[in-house]
Amino acid sequence: MQQFLALLGALGTVLTLIAQLLTGSPSAGNGEIPAPFPGTPVIVVTDGLGDIHVNGITVGQSVAQIRALNGSFPVSGNPVFLETGSARVRYVFEGAEYYAADGVVTRIGMPHTPEGIRKGSSLAEATAAYGRPVHGYSSSNGGRYAVYVAAEQLNLAWIFEYRGRTVQKVYLDDSLEQMRRDAAAAPRAMLRHQGSS
Repeated sequence: MQQFLALLGALGTVLTLIAQLLTGSPSAGNGEIPAPFPGTPVIVVTDGLGDIHVNGITVGQSVAQIRALNGSFPVSGNPVFLETGSARVRYVFEGAEYYAADGVVTRIGMPHTPEGIRKGSSLAEATAAYGRPVHGYSSSNGGRYAVYVAAEQLNLAWIFEYRGRTVQKVYLDDSLEQMRRDAAAAPRAMLRHQGSS
């Protein structure tokens, strides 16, 4: 099984490199807007099945499997709280951030999406690439977030932290259905709050 996983990881890396060479990766550095993770270029591609790979790693993959396939993946991460209040362990690896809960990656922070939405992109560009946002929310620390569909069948959402109408950070998260439920509950919660005063 471990040989199969290693072969699968190697195949993913080869496909990623081929896709980058054929289509040109936004991380290739066309000089427009610098990536928020300086240094190592981050390879972000889709696999044709809807999954998104960031340096060959996907949301839903176990940290143990990632370490088996990538010997330099950090042994330990830092405990953090997401803007939603959820606790995660954050690992920084090859220019991206991987957030895990119970040993499984649930979110990836990256400099750009496969379609090129990055820090400095407008929310209008995100809407042109992904359709209307399914949710928008603010965090207690003042951050504002717009949520778009990344991969419906995999429950993946793009979460863009923004200021004004400009993207500041890019996340891929496994919370699409939760975000839709939160969006549906928000108007009702506001109406209940307004009716009680």
